[in-house]
Amino acid sequence: MKEIKGQSTDPARKLTAALSEALSLIENGWRVPDSSTPPITPQPGLLQQCLAMCEEHSAIAREPIRTVHHFACSGGTLISRCIAAMPNVQLLSEIDPLSKLMLDPRQPRFAPTDPVTLLRQGPRNVDTALVLKVFAEELRIIYEECAAIGQHLVLRDHSHSQFCTGDGVESRPTLRELVLQKHPVVSLVTVRHPIDSYASLVENGWVHFQPDSFEEYCNRYSAFLERYAGVPRIQYESFVEDPIQCMAGICQTLGLPFNPDFRDVYDAINLTGNSGRRGLSIEARTRRQAAERLAKEARSLPAYIMLCSKMDYLPSVA
Repeated sequence: MKEIKGQSTDPARKLTAALSEALSLIENGWRVPDSSTPPITPQPGLLQQCLAMCEEHSAIAREPIRTVHHFACSGGTLISRCIAAMPNVQLLSEIDPLSKLMLDPRQPRFAPTDPVTLLRQGPRNVDTALVLKVFAEELRIIYEECAAIGQHLVLRDHSHSQFCTGDGVESRPTLRELVLQKHPVVSLVTVRHPIDSYASLVENGWVHFQPDSFEEYCNRYSAFLERYAGVPRIQYESFVEDPIQCMAGICQTLGLPFNPDFRDVYDAINLTGNSGRRGLSIEARTRRQAAERLAKEARSLPAYIMLCSKMDYLPSVA
C-alpha cells in the first residue's frame, strides 16, 4: 500500500507520536505546584451545591411533632379540643404505647386496627423494644403524611397510664422522650388545681393507684412535673378565664396557626377522655362540694403544700 505523505502507517510510529504529543502537553500545561502555595480544594459542582442547600433547608425547616401533657380530670380534653380546632391541626388523643391500663391477659379486647395492642395481648410474650419499634414506625408514617399535606401533628399524651396507675410511678420513658428519639418536638404541659382534679378523679372512678389517698396523688403529680421540668406550662384556670388570649399563647408556644374564632368550632370536635361537665361556653365552674371538703382537710398536708408551690397555686384557694 502506498504511504500517504505526512502520515505514517506504522502502528509503532503512530503510538510514539501520540505519546510525544501527550508528554509535550503535560510539560507545557501542567506545573508541579510550589510547596509554598496551598493546594486548591476542588469545589463541588452546581448540582451538588444545590442538593446541599436543599438538605440544609430541610433540616432547618423540619416540622416538629407537638406533644401535650396533663393529668386526667384537669381540663386537658377541653384544651386539646381547642388546639384541634386550629387550622390544619391533626391531633391524636390519649397516646401511650406502653400503657397497661386496658391490658387484661384473661380478657383480650377487640382492637383490629391496633397492632401494638394485639402484640401485647397475644399468646406470646412481646419484648418492649418491638412494641416501641412498631410505634415508632407507625408514627413516622403518620408524621410524613401530615408533613406532605401541610398538617401539624399534635400528640395528646395519656400521662395517667404512667403516673397514676399501679403501686408506683413507672420509670420508663415518657411519650415526649420516645418521640424525641426520632423527631423534633415542641411540648406543652397543662395543669389544674390538684384539689379539683383529684375530686373529679374520685367522682369518675378513675383512681387506679395504691394507696388511693390524696397524699399519694400529690406525690405522683410532683413526679409528673419533675419529668416535664422546663416544658412550658399553662393553668386550666387561666385558660377558662381568658380562652382567646391563652389559646393565642398556646399556639405561639407550639408553633401552630391561631384561629381567634376557635370557640365557634371546637365543640364539634370529639375526643376521648371528655369527663368534665358539659356546656358550650368556656368558663369557670363552681367548685364541687367534694373538692370544698377536701380543701379543708388537706390544707396542712406537706405533700399538698409542696405541690401547690410547684404549680403556683394557693393551698387555701376557695
